[in-house]
Amino acid sequence: MATALRTQSNSAQSTDARSTFVYRALDADGRESCGTLVSSSAEDVARKLRAEGKTVLSVGRDEAIASQVRAATNRTARARRSDLAALCRHLGTMTDAGVPISEALATATSEGVRPEFRPFVEALAKDVESGLPLSVAFSRRGRDVPTILIALARAAESTGQLGSMLMRAAEHLQRSERLMRQLRAAATYPLFMLGAGAVVVTALLIFVLPRFAKIYSDRGAELPLPTKVLLAASDAIRVHSIAVTIAVSIALIASVLFVRSPAWSTFMDRVRFGLPVIGRLAKLAFVAMSCRTLATLLASGIHLLDAIAICRGLSRSPRATAFWDAIDAKLRDGGSFVEALREETLLPSTVVAMVAAGERTGRLPEVLSRSADFAEEDLETALKQATSLLEPVLILVFGSILGAVAIALLLPLFSVAKVVAN
Repeated sequence: MATALRTQSNSAQSTDARSTFVYRALDADGRESCGTLVSSSAEDVARKLRAEGKTVLSVGRDEAIASQVRAATNRTARARRSDLAALCRHLGTMTDAGVPISEALATATSEGVRPEFRPFVEALAKDVESGLPLSVAFSRRGRDVPTILIALARAAESTGQLGSMLMRAAEHLQRSERLMRQLRAAATYPLFMLGAGAVVVTALLIFVLPRFAKIYSDRGAELPLPTKVLLAASDAIRVHSIAVTIAVSIALIASVLFVRSPAWSTFMDRVRFGLPVIGRLAKLAFVAMSCRTLATLLASGIHLLDAIAICRGLSRSPRATAFWDAIDAKLRDGGSFVEALREETLLPSTVVAMVAAGERTGRLPEVLSRSADFAEEDLETALKQATSLLEPVLILVFGSILGAVAIALLLPLFSVAKVVAN
């Protein structure tokens, strides 16, 4: 929710050095906000926002930018991370070669990106050509652009290392996209099996079972209890199809509403981190994503508190949010990063020990990057093991369900055989 902070001075005319700055920042809970502040410089605005516990994404002078930024934040996300990674690699390579960023964007609109992604790049190039910094142009894309990319662009503009920073952003986006692709692939198989099993059972109840029921009725066969249950379910689906459709629709709507509620997030947190196999996968994914993001941000010169605020917005998990809130509170109270990590249970003790060594030696970004590498390797191995274990379990479960349905269909044949024999 956008909040407008305007500092009005009774003698606004008394100082020409003070101007109205438009800002965009992350709140303490990871939500984006934009507004205005009257100050003498952009640095002073950033300092005031950080004192309020916010992470600064962009600061500008023009009020017109504010309305455009607020409109941009309401746009739906259309840019894929793979597209952004390819764009960052293209821009990083060209700027390292001495090509101005505006020309690099102009070439990217004609080559180097997918045709579907070119309107996004063209809008980005138009903003940069109008004089906006690349970080502000990124921030105007709303949720299309991850917060970490905006932060890296701002850090690059302040240090003059835009090319290397864009290459680092491209590597980070590619790694995070690969991690998410592995997790999606692991979840796709059981969901596919569940959907396929539901379709097969429904087809048996609607199309196959009524034919068998007619045969059994004509032969005068006595139906056992399992077959009667299946016939009752089949009749309910066929005869009361409208009521069943309405009930299923209501259930789906209720499920969607429940999924969007905080209760669902709490429930999924318990499932995600509580179950034996899934819990280990969830913790490894959290370690890999968090360590990789922290390593990339700290190596780019971004303050630790700002990096933590960005990490807080990576996940909607209440447990992950509470973890980063506790770390942030400890650091603001004067504690060290390692001490804050040791009081939490979401990170393994080995990672905490590596972070402690990296903090002592001044190599924290490198150690975090190495921890992310180890976590990604462990996650890949754990995903393969979980998939190999899940496949026979799913086959056994759905095979048992289909076998039970088939047995219920064939049991009356014995009664038919007796009737024919008599």
